[in-house]
Amino acid sequence: MKDKLITKNYIEILAANFLLFFGFWLLMPVLPFYLAEVFDANKTTIGAVLSCYTIAALCIRPFSGYLLDTFARKPLYLLAYFTFTAIFGGYLIAGTLTLFILFRIIHGVSFGMVTAEIPLSLISCLLHVVGKD
Repeated sequence: MKDKLITKNYIEILAANFLLFFGFWLLMPVLPFYLAEVFDANKTTIGAVLSCYTIAALCIRPFSGYLLDTFARKPLYLLAYFTFTAIFGGYLIAGTLTLFILFRIIHGVSFGMVTAEIPLSLISCLLHVVGKD
């Protein structure tokens, strides 16, 4: 019997990836308006706050590969994914712009960790099928 390329694990990884980016892109268009209304931030401040996310994600990526190779991948992935999801609620409870920036940095770190793990998980799922030939 030939192994299937599309397995339950493969579908779960794709669904998690879709939800991750869906949540990210759902928040992006409204976040500048939220910062302007709630924190009375100007355009420069809004740009700086939004860039904290990307900078944090870029800074963690070199270290995330090492962490994923050193420690068990699944618990680390689940922790990063849970943190990514929980921070959405943190934006609502942030009372100051400084706390909002801190949440934004933590959100970027968790995004960097999760997006570094997803390709590795997909490759391991696919290699399981391809390696049997």
